[in-house]
Amino acid sequence: MKNPYRKLMLLGAAASLAIVGGCGGGGGGADDDTPEAAAFRYRQAVMRLLAAKMGPIGAMSRGEVPTDEEVFAKNVNDLLTIAGMIPEGFGADVSNVPAASAALPEVWTSMDDFSQRAADLQMAVEGLAAAVASGGFASGQGLVQSTAGNCGACHRNYRQRDE
Repeated sequence: MKNPYRKLMLLGAAASLAIVGGCGGGGGGADDDTPEAAAFRYRQAVMRLLAAKMGPIGAMSRGEVPTDEEVFAKNVNDLLTIAGMIPEGFGADVSNVPAASAALPEVWTSMDDFSQRAADLQMAVEGLAAAVASGGFASGQGLVQSTAGNCGACHRNYRQRDE
């Protein structure tokens, strides 16, 4: 049974993370109410939520932590909502990116490709979720690496590398 409040709870968590994540640091701070800063805070929150859900999924699939079918399935289902939230933070009208952003300008100059990569991630998560729904962890485990690969494919082209 689907929880009708799941999306609302995730949106609330994203908003909370955006507010907390926007406090302090250069560019895009909580006191900056420009559309660019708001989009930056939103992107930060969504990406942190993705990482928070994908981390345990990946660790379980690699056997680094014990498998918990319930946690695995919940995190996969949460990814369905979160992955669909990515495009909203990268609107075509956002071109003045705060200095603290890891997003490269190529996101906005190659929006069609970026949007396709976001759609590819969404499709991969949908496939993973369908596998988990039909056969649990054992059915989804083999799809985790390719799902994570969609994250990496986008990051290689559109995210500033840590030095």
